[in-house]
Amino acid sequence: MDDCDVWASAPWARRWFDKLRLATRLGYVCGPCGVAPTVSGRYVVRPIYNLSGMGAGARVEHIQAGDATKVPPGYFWCEYFTGRHLSVTYAEGEQLHVYEGFNSPQNLSRFHRWLRVGDCVTLPPQLTSLRRAPLVNIEYIGGRVIEVHLRTTPDPTEYQELIPVWADEWDYLTPPAAEGYRWIPAPDDADGFAPQGRLGFLAR
Repeated sequence: MDDCDVWASAPWARRWFDKLRLATRLGYVCGPCGVAPTVSGRYVVRPIYNLSGMGAGARVEHIQAGDATKVPPGYFWCEYFTGRHLSVTYAEGEQLHVYEGFNSPQNLSRFHRWLRVGDCVTLPPQLTSLRRAPLVNIEYIGGRVIEVHLRTTPDPTEYQELIPVWADEWDYLTPPAAEGYRWIPAPDDADGFAPQGRLGFLAR
């Protein structure tokens, strides 16, 4: 199930797709287009809504205090978090699995590796109402919630390691580099909004 399916079938869940509302609820330093930060620094600029996925449109931006020109309409800015990126799936509040993702600030939407890990991550107090949901996938950075999805992760979960293969690096990840991995086709380009399309995963 994709986010667009949840939007159509569960109107009560739509509020969770509002990333600015979520950031505000969690007490983060953030604001929409037209509202400038009061402190200069690094911020994440991203769409308030993005049901196409893959972090499309998200970027890290240095914004000077009082500068409202860096964030376009429909986007918001939020304080920049560092630390491990964890993708946690819950079923009625019980943790199913956790994957740690690896990317870089230069391209937030392009992950190089997902590794299944044994962390135990409990739902934050502000999100306990989600215990009633059949499936919830929550993205954390440094222990801070950054996204909520009312579905499981769209990536395969029966493997310990997933290496996304992007369209511009296919030649570099074919055998022998891919020896010991299984090829999982999983094309996605966030409805054409991702900077680079993903072809699938090398999994093991």
